[in-house]
Amino acid sequence: MAKATKRKVIILTIFYLIILTPLILWIFWLLTPKKEISILIYDKTVLKKEGVEHRGFNWILKNFRYVKNDRNFYNISEDYLGFFPLENEKFYVKDLSNYNENDIEKLSQKYDMTYFTDMYGIYREEWSRQTEYTEHSPKIYGGMDYNDYLFLKKMKEKQKLIISEFNFIHNPTPYNIRRNVEDLFGFRWTGWTARYFDSFDTIKNEELPKWVIRLYRQQHNNTWPFTKDGIVFVHENSTICILENETDLKYPVPIIKTNDYGTNKYNIPEEINYPFWIDITFSNNDINKTISTYNIYPNNRGDSILRRYNIPIVFPAFFEHEGDYRFYYFAGDFVDSDIKFGFVYFKWADKFQKYFYSESKLNARVYFNWNYYVPIVKKVMNDYYKDIKTTND
Repeated sequence: MAKATKRKVIILTIFYLIILTPLILWIFWLLTPKKEISILIYDKTVLKKEGVEHRGFNWILKNFRYVKNDRNFYNISEDYLGFFPLENEKFYVKDLSNYNENDIEKLSQKYDMTYFTDMYGIYREEWSRQTEYTEHSPKIYGGMDYNDYLFLKKMKEKQKLIISEFNFIHNPTPYNIRRNVEDLFGFRWTGWTARYFDSFDTIKNEELPKWVIRLYRQQHNNTWPFTKDGIVFVHENSTICILENETDLKYPVPIIKTNDYGTNKYNIPEEINYPFWIDITFSNNDINKTISTYNIYPNNRGDSILRRYNIPIVFPAFFEHEGDYRFYYFAGDFVDSDIKFGFVYFKWADKFQKYFYSESKLNARVYFNWNYYVPIVKKVMNDYYKDIKTTND
């Protein structure tokens, strides 16, 4: 009888924990004070109102209770500048292109920080189809302009927080604007971008862009010898290079390695796979501090191919500048995530979410989000908020 009673108590305890834990976490979230901070989110690549290209950042803002000056949370589909999709293939644009210098000066005074998430833009075929189109088509809207650069310059001068990432200054941003931004923050894009694909089988992998296949065949006697997984490298001049697993690579996925300074400061792993778009960018080490690097693992054959195209096997994934101004650059499409908002109202959701996913191919980007991207942005935001709150007080 005693054993049966004990078993019943255990079962009831587990039951109530399952029922009550979400409620308790939600109450703790509600009791956490809101943090007012004025943020200009810039996203020119919003194909749908869900705002995938800045969705991951909005999750962080809501979960950690960062709010606008009116005490309301940031709205994914409204609180940003860039491209705004409407029904029936209609849209409108709200950006800095028609501002004068005085207007931009006022904006740089108004905002505490800015996050440039994606300047790539929207293109005709993907817009008409309302889905990512895997062949190139004419641009509808996109690219950084001079006023965008001027806003960044004024934010830097005022020592405001600036976070940026792939595609910050790539095509279709004009060359002169790119150079201005690179000089402003002490880095250089090589013109190369890359991405891991889990299959080069043109029949099985629908995510494999048609332009990748077309460019490779044009440049390699109409051949396509790939079926396994591997990495595509493409230059802005349309030169393309592909390394296939086993044939050219010892390990197929780019690995982000973080130094001791980075792992201690941001509580991120020493190594993590990154299976999405990246850019090959170099940072001036006299200006910026490199926190993490991408590492490619070619075999002898793959190494000779990379040397032919002057593509490095180690290059920055994340670098920062702190002190006289705050600038952080992610050399990858880190914020792009179909992150679910189901746990956003739970205190400490970021801590337990990371344990729900393994670093498998199926969960690789979600795993990366919880174990690398979120801890970094959380730390950056928390430190900066403390500083501006101290200054304002």
